[in-house]
Amino acid sequence: MIIALLLACCLSAPTEVTVDNDTVMLGALIRFPSGDARAALSLGASPQPGLGRSYLRQELIAKIRTSGYAADDLQLPETILVRRKSQGLDPATVTTLVREAFAKQFPDADIIILSVDNPDVDLATGELDMTASLPDRPDPSAPVFVKLDIRTSGYSRKVFVKTVAEVRKPQPVLRNDIPANSEIRADDIEWKVIPVRGRVEPFLSIDNLAGMLAKRGIAAGEVITGDLLYAPLLVHKGETVTVKATNGGISITAMMRARASAHLGETISVEHLSGAGSTSARVIGPRLLEATQGTK
Repeated sequence: MIIALLLACCLSAPTEVTVDNDTVMLGALIRFPSGDARAALSLGASPQPGLGRSYLRQELIAKIRTSGYAADDLQLPETILVRRKSQGLDPATVTTLVREAFAKQFPDADIIILSVDNPDVDLATGELDMTASLPDRPDPSAPVFVKLDIRTSGYSRKVFVKTVAEVRKPQPVLRNDIPANSEIRADDIEWKVIPVRGRVEPFLSIDNLAGMLAKRGIAAGEVITGDLLYAPLLVHKGETVTVKATNGGISITAMMRARASAHLGETISVEHLSGAGSTSARVIGPRLLEATQGTK
């Protein structure tokens, strides 16, 4: 009888507890006998994975008594530290996700992952849903920080993975020097599979170069990218232009006035020199346009 009374008054708790739930229950701190309703008392949300939260003895006793239960049989330390169980990132999984993200961003390239710095982070336990993505315009010649979106039930986190990779793809390279303000022609370039450098996407076909001029002198061996070229104005507002129109195999040309300036391929409004009537036309050469709709 005396032993039973002693046991009844000696419910205790350790100074540190690890939990694996979203909510901290009093039963996780104190080993109550089976059926003791106090075990189901909630102490609030658990800390984030890998972190901890301290509960004061008086705080716990007050919680029990305000819930209508006795606390005289408890012997608790002054403070109980509750830690949330966590897991880290699997290096093999991270590398696979990083490789898939590069393949999605550069679908026509050969990709070699040189290194992946696996972050040392504390994540929620259980099965994780993870996706990886690259920045909109990454420079593969420098370290790329790949974003991991990590989700599970009631939990989400973003982690950035420092990655060094080599991305090799076909790119247009100059065969010979090109002076500034000169047009680049098809026989001026050759396509080579070389590493991508910089954030500017190179032109993918010779059609993209039509009508483009070099902003500066470009040396042989340089990759042709959009920042090296500009599209000259082939039509200026107010100048007289030639407009061609074709209907049923019959072609007609007329001299008209441009209402706006335009580059190759752009459509603008043109009017008769007398000012009576207008139409839309697409620029196909210097001061040369092709009608796209009927005259107004």
